[in-house]
Amino acid sequence: MLHTGTWSSVRSAAQRRREEDTVAVRTKVKLLTDRDVPWSELVPGFELTRAITNAGSTQLGGGYMRFTEDAEFADWTLRYDEVLFVQTGELAILSDGGITVARAGEAILIPNGTKVTYRGRAGTVGFFVLWPFDWNKKSGAGA
Repeated sequence: MLHTGTWSSVRSAAQRRREEDTVAVRTKVKLLTDRDVPWSELVPGFELTRAITNAGSTQLGGGYMRFTEDAEFADWTLRYDEVLFVQTGELAILSDGGITVARAGEAILIPNGTKVTYRGRAGTVGFFVLWPFDWNKKSGAGA
């Protein structure tokens, strides 16, 4: 349930904090960091941690990504929609003979069914979100 309006100046700061905490608990708001779950290496130099997927409270999947060296993950056909947000560095997505490059503060949207190659430079860090999180359990999903 969403309540709109302004905080009453009659309430104390402590009362407002308790009310805000109650809303956060009811909506299951979670802070995600790259320290929440372990990193796994997808290919040498390209690591992921699935912070959203492991939080388990949504139909979204995703987490953090980092390139410890220049690396590439080639010829992957997505079975989900994905958004990649670059925090630092540079990420390139090769698809259909073209290339899309995102730098710090930019994002790339990749629709379900697209065949891509992920290419990152050493030091690139980003965040990815995908839907549905259980794409690999859907019938006909291949990986």
